Amino acid sequence: MQKSLSIIISLCCVFLISHSAVAESTAKLTLPPASLAKWYKPDNKRQVWLHTMFRLRRAMQAINDYADQNNQAGMQKWAEKLNKDYLKIADMIPEWKKEIKPALLPELQMFIDNADNKRVVATLNMIQRTCDDCHDTYQPLVTAIYRSPGYDDIKVKTVTGKPSDFADEMEALSIALNRVLIALDDNQQAIALQASKDLRTQLHQLGESCEQCHQEDPAPRERILGMATEQRLQSLQTSITNQQIKDSQKLMGEIGVNVCARCHNTHRTLGDLRKALLH
Repeated sequence: MQKSLSIIISLCCVFLISHSAVAESTAKLTLPPASLAKWYKPDNKRQVWLHTMFRLRRAMQAINDYADQNNQAGMQKWAEKLNKDYLKIADMIPEWKKEIKPALLPELQMFIDNADNKRVVATLNMIQRTCDDCHDTYQPLVTAIYRSPGYDDIKVKTVTGKPSDFADEMEALSIALNRVLIALDDNQQAIALQASKDLRTQLHQLGESCEQCHQEDPAPRERILGMATEQRLQSLQTSITNQQIKDSQKLMGEIGVNVCARCHNTHRTLGDLRKALLH
């Protein structure tokens, strides 16, 4: 009985310690208001929110530069632009009305009118802090949700040429790549050669899907799935045919780094984060 009780107590302790560790490592994320979506693609074709933020940054920099140059006319011009775009924030995203401080704008204008450049810069810094506070809370999540790739609607052809879901073809690519490596390790030349041919076809089909996002821009595909990759795939088949196991394994490593890892580092991290936040 005592032994059983000791086991139960021990298990409870393990559970409590594990639960505590999980609780301590949990991060709380504050998602941006849903109303932000209408200012980003695809709901908005002009990326209105982004351009508003770019204009705000430009206006604040101009005022700061002209304050250093004691150029009052320059400050007046850009203060009008800043006033207009800063007040737009609350109109565009009503939930963020409390995040901004519109009372700072007439103060800034007063200091500009009085040519009090020191206070112009100080007030500008206070406005900048309202921007920074919001960015610290929301910017990474907004980037992940609205400026990161999503693949649910992307179609990729299979080895046989049939359309397939992107996720399914990523899994098929992983299977083909590992099948080559397993066959090389086990000296199964015929299987390795066929799997390498399948891998080559699958990568070619994947490259065809790039234009669905990178319209009329050949550079992204060329960097990852261009001539250098094609040459490695051709060399791989030659090495397998000649039973050059170590050379084949080295080429597979190069393909893994220059194709899989490079593509994942560019697309997958933010894509996975976006999917996690939206589901």
